[in-house]
Amino acid sequence: MSDRTALPIVSPPDCQQSLDSTTIAGIVLAAGTSSRFGDENKLLADINGKTVLVQSVQNLIESKVDIVYVVTGNEHHRLRDAVDDLEVQTITNEAYEQGQATSIRTGIRAVRQHTSIDAVLISLGDMPFITSSTINHLIATYRRDAAGIIVAGYQGRRGNPVLFDTSYLESLASISGDTGARHFILESNDAVLVETEDPGVIQDIDTPDDLR
Repeated sequence: MSDRTALPIVSPPDCQQSLDSTTIAGIVLAAGTSSRFGDENKLLADINGKTVLVQSVQNLIESKVDIVYVVTGNEHHRLRDAVDDLEVQTITNEAYEQGQATSIRTGIRAVRQHTSIDAVLISLGDMPFITSSTINHLIATYRRDAAGIIVAGYQGRRGNPVLFDTSYLESLASISGDTGARHFILESNDAVLVETEDPGVIQDIDTPDDLR
């Protein structure tokens, strides 16, 4: 899902520079009920020989993100098994039916146990088309611009993932509702949108047609 944005738009820096001095935690939100997809869990649907969730998670693993958490809820046993071979930590959100904010809070609680984290990148489990290089562009922009919130964008449209400096963790830990951090981002005066030139940042999987 995405929207037109009033956020300042910046171009990403050259990702050839080293990103090793920044420690990034990734949170993949994968707790929803897939209500618009039909009877099947969309995160377990096949896309190019992998499940939607596995492809979405691998995009983070193959980037400069240092540690990845997967927040599950609906059918959590099946989702946990799907990513069992990947280098991730799975966390179950027991309150997932109360909205996406509960999954963000669940992930943030896990991240806050690691004092060495500089920033958190929040991604969605139903967005498998985002490239790892796009994620690296967000990290590089964070290092260059020192903005507190870095939003992935495509042709002026606000998409996902979104990177937050750890100074925002306390605020993220208290958000509510089913819109995630959307209002929080738009109300911030410390957020920028990165033009990624990657249509994957606005392509999520809602129906079986979206897999084609």
